[in-house]
Formats: sequence, structure tokens, C-alpha cells
Amino acid sequence: MITLLESVLERSDGSYISPEDLQRLDRSMASWQKRRETYNLVQKLEKEIIDKVINKVQQRAPFLPKPLSEDTVNKCRRDVSLVLRYCATAMLLQDEELLKDRLLYWMQNIMRALRHQKINDRVYQVLQQTVQEQLPQENATLMLPYLKIAHEFLSQ
Repeated sequence: MITLLESVLERSDGSYISPEDLQRLDRSMASWQKRRETYNLVQKLEKEIIDKVINKVQQRAPFLPKPLSEDTVNKCRRDVSLVLRYCATAMLLQDEELLKDRLLYWMQNIMRALRHQKINDRVYQVLQQTVQEQLPQENATLMLPYLKIAHEFLSQ
């Protein structure tokens, strides 16, 4: 939404906003309630979602040592929570650039340095599946594009 508003203001610079841009703004405003509902639901279910992701990854990732250390689990929990929160915020504001600029470029560099792309591929795939299981379909559909972006960035 922030990026949308900035681009509309930039294009209108000194003129009236075009009918096409007004329609884009109308569509954005019309979906606000559902996006807000989704944001609140993700916030409410965060712990449950993260717990399920960690459990599924531990069970289904044969390349991980068994059992994972408490430190490793805590770092994974922290990272996945951060991604989920930023994805929820980006979805709420309809702003994938916010997600990329504030989190993913930075986190991608760290994950590459640590060579965690393989495990991230699995973790963020499971995160998408878990969000689809935990949220009603309409809400999950709003979140998935942002989760896919995070998955793409962090598993490269």
C-alpha cells in the first residue's frame, strides 16, 4: 500500500490522479478488512504455526542431525517468526518491496554465508503448507504470495 501510494503520487505529480490509479486505490481499500483479519489471525496463531513448522521439519528432513540442539531450534524459531511477521506486514500493506528491503536482502546474505539454502528450502516450503493448513483458505491465499517470495529468496 505504501509503494502503491508512492507510485500514484509520483505519477500524478501536480495533476489529478488518473482513473486507473483511483481504481487501483479503490481495490486496495476494498480488501483492507480481509487483509487486516488475516494479519490478526497470523499474529494470533504465530506460535502454533511455528511449532508445527519446526516439528514437521525435524521429522521430514533426513539431512538434519537428530535431535536438533536447543540452540538450533531457537534460531530456527526466531528466523521463521521474523519471516512470518514481515510477510504478514507486507501482505497487510500490499507491499512486497517492504518485505524485500527490510528483511529478505539482509537475511539472504546471512543464509548464503551460512550455507543454509538447503534447509531453508525445506523450512519455508513447510511454512507455506502449514499456513495453508492453519488459516482459512481466503486468508492463506493472501499470505502465500509473500511466503513464496521469502522461500525463493532464502533458498537460493
